[in-house]
Amino acid sequence: MTSAVLVFSLGPVQSFIAEARRAADLFTGSTILSELAKAAAQAIGTGKLVYPASVKDVNVPNVLVACLPAEEAPSVAQRAQDALRQRWHEIADSAKQKFAELGVVDETFDAIWNRQLENFWEIYWTIAEDTDDYTDAYVRARAALDALKRSRLFAPSEEPGIKDTLSGQREALHSANQTSYQDVKSFWARIAKSPKVGPSRLRPKGRERLDAIGATKRFCDLANKSFPSTSTVAVLDFIRRAQQCALNELHAHRGAVAELLGSCAYQPRDSDPDWPFNGDLLFEETFTPNRLEDSYALAQPDREKLNAARQTLKALYKAVGDSPSTYYALLVFDGDDMGQRISKCLQQSNPRQAHTQLSRSLVVFAQRVREIFKDAPECLIYNGGDDVMAFLPIEWALDKAKALASAFETVARQDAPVYGTASAGLVLVHHLHPLDAALRAARAAEAQAKQMPGKAALCITALKRSGEQVNAVTKWNDLDRLKLLVDSMKQGHLASSFVSDAMLNLEAIPSDSLDMLGMELRRQARRHGAEAWVKRGEADQLAEQLTNWADRLPSKAEDLRNWINIARFIVRESSAEAAH
Repeated sequence: MTSAVLVFSLGPVQSFIAEARRAADLFTGSTILSELAKAAAQAIGTGKLVYPASVKDVNVPNVLVACLPAEEAPSVAQRAQDALRQRWHEIADSAKQKFAELGVVDETFDAIWNRQLENFWEIYWTIAEDTDDYTDAYVRARAALDALKRSRLFAPSEEPGIKDTLSGQREALHSANQTSYQDVKSFWARIAKSPKVGPSRLRPKGRERLDAIGATKRFCDLANKSFPSTSTVAVLDFIRRAQQCALNELHAHRGAVAELLGSCAYQPRDSDPDWPFNGDLLFEETFTPNRLEDSYALAQPDREKLNAARQTLKALYKAVGDSPSTYYALLVFDGDDMGQRISKCLQQSNPRQAHTQLSRSLVVFAQRVREIFKDAPECLIYNGGDDVMAFLPIEWALDKAKALASAFETVARQDAPVYGTASAGLVLVHHLHPLDAALRAARAAEAQAKQMPGKAALCITALKRSGEQVNAVTKWNDLDRLKLLVDSMKQGHLASSFVSDAMLNLEAIPSDSLDMLGMELRRQARRHGAEAWVKRGEADQLAEQLTNWADRLPSKAEDLRNWINIARFIVRESSAEAAH
């Protein structure tokens, strides 16, 4: 019996995920993609899959590879496509039901909904017969898939009318005889006012208008699983410190917030009982009438209750010792040269077995990822194949990123037929910064990391609210030097004035003069270091570590200046000194 290789692909991926205003949109979008790919994989038959090796307890990637009898392959591929579309309609129908309950679904709404859902997904599959040569069949199937995608065979779709606010490309949903901007805005304003919706799911006053794709993300049953907002992620470390040393003050502020918001308060499912509210209610700037009305639909808050919440928040800051960071980290992590690794598997004596083994090693890595995030599973957006996406408090970002890189390389050495590394982009961004812009910055940082020779690199981009952007790239092996610099400042051994003086003086040093660089770093570390720390020789040790680091950076002293700047940003924002 002749076998065949089937390659099955689902898209668009990046644009679907990137159309997000809230962290929950990003999480739900990733979950929907995984659910669709999982439905296709199960229709193919998990025993026939080469990649992924498992669809259990992991996010399923959008490309599937299977080996199966040639005469069955076309019908199996069609069955997978049908299963995917059926699952998509199940997910979408669960969202549409919410709108039906609100009484806004009519023929016009239905027409827009059906048109957008039917034309959205691009599903491609190719089959190549395997005549005792898995490598040749796989290469031909992949080449055919790439050619098919370039052919752009999907049907054109016309999108008239007022556009949605997430993609800006598709018509916003509305009812009959609502063609003007004001009509559509009023339609969505009425939906947002419903007690079943609320400002946590839809911005009020018609400022958010969704198409069928965005509405599915926002209202489907999969969206019922809570995911922390960017504001909540930013304050996670602060909450944990408050639980350790200021629990009474945290509870007092919780009570004051509940009194202030009343029926406008909303609590995510599975929320922490010590702090069940959104993280932005731990920021002073939230407690203004405008912000409370915009975020919680609380018009004209009671002045006494508002002042009481402000006072309990100040008491909480005092008890903890600082205020929470207003910045969080968005991490995008991806295996290096996965195409080349697959090519090397195909060169093995048993290529199909090697490819399957590589797939299994990625399942092992996904299991390691869950272990790394076992203390913060709510931070994981996506974990499947060689990809990880996560939101993190700034205080945890470096440790989690380094742990992921170490786990990936360990699995590649022990469980994969060919060795591999991974790179990542890490963006430090304000919790109110537009999420789509943060995601673009994280993707750009990841791409910059992958430009490093030999890769195995991390690029960090600090998006300061002032508009300044600082980014730099380093190898994972040198990340400990950044942590040493950060810890030296956090622990008070090195004054923050070291940064401004070092950055100014390093600018005048030629990039190829490491001796001059080392002497200047030693002088500045001694000058700005605590007396006991300098006497122990730790200032000189730090200077030596930074000099050696600079020697391995692409632009030497110039790159080191950027890293010193990023270190100061991490220290300042993780301790939230700027908020006082």
